[in-house]
Amino acid sequence: MQNSVVSCPKCGSTNIYKNGHDKYGNQQYFCKDCKRTFRLVHSKKHKLFSFPYPKCPVCGKTMQIHKVKKAFVKFRCRSCHTRDEIPTNLPQFVPLPFDSFKFFRFPIFIVLKAFVLYFKAVSLRSIRDSLNIKVSHVAIYKWILKLSCFFSILVPVDAFKVHGDETVVLFKSKKYYVWFLVEHDSNLIVAWHVSKYRDMGQVKILLEKFFGNNERTIELITDGLGAYGAVKILYKNINHIVVRLGQNNQCESKFSLFQDFVRAKRGFKNIDNLPMYVNSFCVVRNLLKLNNNDIARVICVLLSSITTS
Repeated sequence: MQNSVVSCPKCGSTNIYKNGHDKYGNQQYFCKDCKRTFRLVHSKKHKLFSFPYPKCPVCGKTMQIHKVKKAFVKFRCRSCHTRDEIPTNLPQFVPLPFDSFKFFRFPIFIVLKAFVLYFKAVSLRSIRDSLNIKVSHVAIYKWILKLSCFFSILVPVDAFKVHGDETVVLFKSKKYYVWFLVEHDSNLIVAWHVSKYRDMGQVKILLEKFFGNNERTIELITDGLGAYGAVKILYKNINHIVVRLGQNNQCESKFSLFQDFVRAKRGFKNIDNLPMYVNSFCVVRNLLKLNNNDIARVICVLLSSITTS
């Protein structure tokens, strides 16, 4: 296609046509006379989004933005043309003030009992029948969502040996990964993370959640997943031990309980609520472990954390 305005900077010819874009989105031109490819603008475009762009699951290269939609961004690999998409409205936790509990119609210990039973893989209708009050299962479901963003897991200060692993949760034929770190001696969940990808960046986020502002020398036991190679690169205070697949039993036992919970709920209606479910699952499982599966004592601990917050 002829262009009478743009001329070749080498020979001055106007016998040129457009020849695609470079990796920064600048228009390229091709001169038919001197066979030279050139561009008039050499600016580097800034990233449209602050989150790290995903790695291609086939070749491992960083993917580029292909299309921007209202709720998600489509990425495409420049080498093998593999496509993927990630949501732009990532869920974030919102602090729940104590005043919010005054809007519950029933006493708070009944609401907390429903909360604990729910994460013991009891169905909503079974919880409704066990409470002996006139309440719908939909109301109980709203209780769970309201409480799920309030509690947080307590990390043991003496956790120096942890096990790491991940599992897959399917939602509408798409894979989401749930990561756990489990303390070796107490078998408590000390950190968790939910992601759509299984790469080194997710391992870094998981470890940052565990360390917080208190870095210490620990021993990390994982299976042979290549994403854990980031440990030796980014952290000098971690002794990474790789075991054979199937021998990381402490993490796998927690994942079996989590999978039982997912199966009992028959999946999820809204994937945005998955981080809240995982967080509450970790809180309840740790408290049940510390209190010998005594639901009454767990409710007392949760109630005390509410009244002192």
